[in-house]
Formats: sequence, structure tokens, C-alpha cells
Amino acid sequence: ILVSAKTEDSDKIIGLNMGADDYITKPFNPLELVARVKSNLRRYISLGNFKQENLEVLKYEALVLDNASKEVSVDGEVVKLTPIEYKILEMLLKNQGRVFSSRQIYESVWEEPGYNCDRTVAVHIRRIREKIEINPKDPKYIKVVWGVGYKIDKK
Repeated sequence: ILVSAKTEDSDKIIGLNMGADDYITKPFNPLELVARVKSNLRRYISLGNFKQENLEVLKYEALVLDNASKEVSVDGEVVKLTPIEYKILEMLLKNQGRVFSSRQIYESVWEEPGYNCDRTVAVHIRRIREKIEINPKDPKYIKVVWGVGYKIDKK
């Protein structure tokens, strides 16, 4: 929301064209500003929920991650993952085809700086593979890109 002392129509048009969702001129009633903020939040949340509905079930071949029930299944059989393993798998499924370094995975999942985290991430990836792969040594789902990181191929 752009708050400005400029009241000309051309100024409002420029502000909205530059990316502002709303424009309010000074002096303004604080209650009006609060109402505009609430209106923008409602719009943002409803659009955000629309996107989330599309991402509730993530699939790659026989691997299915259901965000609503927080369940992972392979070939219809439920697989028990720890919360960390679930977050790693969710991240990779949401970004199929994209390679993530161990550090990127660590910082995204653990939400803290990743220093010397390669081994930690590798262990979690190995455990996920043991649970979802038929042959963990020849993985079908989570691939390693040597020297770079991990990915799930884009379908």
C-alpha cells in the first residue's frame, strides 16, 4: 500500500503501475488504512490458499506426499517419515528438477545456518531412500548430482 502526499491521478497511476496494490493519500483516516490493509490481507490469503490447494498432493510416479494428512505413500503403502525427512522430501517434490545443495536443504528445513551440514543431510537422505526406494543403492526418486546436491527429476 503506497501512502503519499501526491494526489494527482498521474501519480496514483504511476504508483499502481510500479507494483503497489493500493494507494492512499495524506492526510488519511487511520481506520481507512487499517481497512485497506485488512482487505489486501484477505485477498493475499485467499490467493495463497488457492495455490496451497494445488500443492496439497505432490506426486512423482508412485511416490505421493499428501500435505493435508501429512502422509507419504509409495505404491499405495504408507511410509513413516520423521518430520525432518518429511520436510526434505516435500521440498524436493515441490521443486522437481531443481538441484539443492546440502546447505540449501539444511537451511530451508532446519531454518538455521548450515555449517558443515553435508553429512547431516546425507544421513537424512539415506534414511528417506531406505524408506521409499525398492533399492536404496540405485535410487529411483531422490537422485544425487555429484558435487552439487540432490534432486527429484522433473516429470
